[in-house]
Order: sequence, then structure tokens, then C-alpha cells
Amino acid sequence: MIQRLLLLPLVTLIAHAEVRVIADFEGGNAEVVKLDQATKTLRVMPEQREGRGWPCWWFFKLEGLTVGEEFTLEVQAQTKPFREKTVLAAAWCQPKQAWISVDGTTWKPSVKGTLSAEKVMSYTIKAEAAQMSLAWGPPFVPSDADKLLADIVTKLPEAKRFELAKTRDGRPVHGIRIGDENAPHQVWIGSRQHAWEAGGSQVGRGFITWYASDEAKALRAKTCLHYIPIMDVDNAAIGAGGKEAVPRDHNRDWAAAPIYPEVAAAQRMIRDIHTKHGLDVFIDLHNPGSDDPIFFFGPFAFERMTGIQQRNYQRWIDIAAASIIEPLKVQPKYRFANYVKTDEERGRMSSGWVRANTGDSTISVTLETGWNSPLMSVEGYGKVGAGLGRALAAYIGENPRRE
Repeated sequence: MIQRLLLLPLVTLIAHAEVRVIADFEGGNAEVVKLDQATKTLRVMPEQREGRGWPCWWFFKLEGLTVGEEFTLEVQAQTKPFREKTVLAAAWCQPKQAWISVDGTTWKPSVKGTLSAEKVMSYTIKAEAAQMSLAWGPPFVPSDADKLLADIVTKLPEAKRFELAKTRDGRPVHGIRIGDENAPHQVWIGSRQHAWEAGGSQVGRGFITWYASDEAKALRAKTCLHYIPIMDVDNAAIGAGGKEAVPRDHNRDWAAAPIYPEVAAAQRMIRDIHTKHGLDVFIDLHNPGSDDPIFFFGPFAFERMTGIQQRNYQRWIDIAAASIIEPLKVQPKYRFANYVKTDEERGRMSSGWVRANTGDSTISVTLETGWNSPLMSVEGYGKVGAGLGRALAAYIGENPRRE
């Protein structure tokens, strides 16, 4: 009887434990709109990071959950303009499924959410632990990038890590070079010019993991790869969106005088690579709109191309369509960024700048991996990245520099 009485205060404490929202960590972002402890309902919206682009990314931890109980997560759009008078559409912050983790490493999708007439997305989630992490998608933060590069060097001691630049906020932008600098083929692959597009880094992780595998040994023997897991490190670190930042984002900064040190450094390295050796492939990894599939943005001048240039761009899309097949197939034809209306702005995009500053045998494309699907887990993105690697191996195997 005494033992039962001694347990009562503990039971009462557990029954009345309050749920807490925590977002003050690397990549974290959540503005609490309301938290009803009685009904176990939490509503959040992405917190606006002033001048830092789209408020669409959210990532936070919940503490004080009762294992086995269900709670409701509601996500609405940020109500404040992110730039001038522009309020971001709700679809950008409302994936069909929320992503859940107990250990911060393994992520799985929730059941499909429901969208109300007021444009509030609701997800019903069952607590599997007293603390859980929830996110817009499987996160990839700068410390993940550092760990990934360290793992690659452990597997391939000949690989060389490098610091591309220090950001405007003083953070390092890291990359890795795999292969002989004087190799007959040169490749540059990077991701996260828009910080919210974490799936780009997940695809990149799948790619570089494949590239370090035994399957890629022949490709490594004749190729020098430069890989950057996160370009917009500052915004990825603070959980900001990055896209349409003030005065411009990374993928509109490839100008004569970039404002971001990492963009200027990438330009210098790419020019140097091409001048000394010739650049064969440039690929920028992104996530597209909420209803988009997996596809490549190609060059606006594609229909007017001739000779080796036309041949290489066509061979790339043909090979990629045969190689990127899991968990969904890449579209077999290029799409074009028709929302970009001027040649001046196209020239300030990474892919356009690379085309203008390399040669006819170089291909410069953007891989857009659709994110709004439960298939786009860490593993699903990884399969896209591995397929990208196999496409690269087949493409380089044909020697794109041949006449």
C-alpha cells in the first residue's frame, strides 16, 4: 500500500507533463501559432528569417510526449511577406506527409495529411518516444555534410577535402575532390544553392556514396570530381529558405561580381578547371515545385544546338533516363525554366554561367528531384543519387570529348 502511494506523485507528474517545442538547433525552424495541451494540437508556421528568402522550411523537436498517444500537427503558411509585399503560397510548406524521427537520423513519413478550406495542413502523429523530431522533409544540415565528407575520406584516403570559401557569416563551405587533378575528365556537382531544398543534398549524399563504391572504380580512375554538399551554408544552418533572399539568392548570383564569397570561389575554381583541363559535366542539385516529378532543366538554346554540343546534351538526357529509375523515373526530356524571362537573369544562374564560361563539349544541367512523396525518404533520394552516378559513368564512358 505504501509503495502504491509513493508512486502516485510520479504518475500524476507524467499524466500532466507538458509538450514543449524546441527549434533552437542547427537547421531548426518553427514559429508556434498555438499549442493546446488539452487536445494535443500544435500549429506551427515557418519562422520568417528577415531577408533570408522563402519561409517554407520547418524542423523542430517535441518534448514531453506520452508514448502511444496521438497528437495533431497543423502547418500553415507564414503570414508576413518575405520580400516587399509577397507572401509565400502555403503549398511550399505543406508536404503531403510530415517527416518523423525518434533518433534524429532515421526518418519516416507520417500518414497523409489533410488540407482544410483555410489552407491548414493537419497531420495525425502517434508518439513513439517522449521526444521526437518533425520536419518538412529529411533534413541535411552542415554537420551532416561534414560527417559525409569525413566518411568518404575514410573510405577513399586519396580524396581531398577543401574549403571552398568562408560565407558572409563566417561559416566554412566544404567540398571534396576525388581523383587526379589532371584526369582526362572533369566533373563538378553541387547542391543546396537554395537552402530549403534539403532533398538536393540527400541526392548528393546518394551520389557521392555511390561514387566512393567499388562499382564506380573505373569512373574514378579517369575522372576528377569536385563535389559541394551545401552551397548556402548560412541559411541551411539557421533553417532559412534562401530562395529569393535579399538582394538575391545564390542561384541568381553567378554574375560578374557575386555577393556570396562561395559563389565567387566556385566561379574561380570552375574557370581554372576548364582552362587547365576542360570541364565535361556540371550538375546542380535542386528540389522543384510541390507537384513536380524528377526532371532535368536543360539549356534554353537546346533546339538550336548543333554538332558536339547538341550530341552531348541529347546523350546525357537519354542515358540519364535509362539510369535514374528508382524510386521514380526521371523524365526523358529536358524541361526549361520558362519562368526566367530575361537573358540577363539566365546568365546569373549557375547552369547558364557555366555554359557561357566553358566549351561546346561541356554539359551544364540542373537535376530537380520532386520532394512531395513518401518515396522521397533518405533512401529514396539516395537511389536517385546512385542512378545519377551510373548515368555519369555511362556518359563519361562514351568520352564526351570525342569528335
